[in-house]
Amino acid sequence: MEFFDKVCVILSELSGIETICLEHELQSDLGLDSLQMVTLLMMLEENFQITLDESDMNPFDLVNVWQVVDLVEKYAGGENNEENKKED
Repeated sequence: MEFFDKVCVILSELSGIETICLEHELQSDLGLDSLQMVTLLMMLEENFQITLDESDMNPFDLVNVWQVVDLVEKYAGGENNEENKKED
């Protein structure tokens, strides 16, 4: 679960909480404010070398850690490979 581990490092840095669980809610459990939520998206792009679509850039669509990991997997986990296969 490489994506989860990297996401946890980012969330720990933003929240100051060392132990992150998939079920943690970003705002209520980790205490992320609106600026930190936007910073989270930027850090995801930078750390995973991805570019999020505008439709995925609303930080308040992300409620818990599980959704953040899913978002990273969507972009870095090979979904683009499926699109490339369709073009062949």
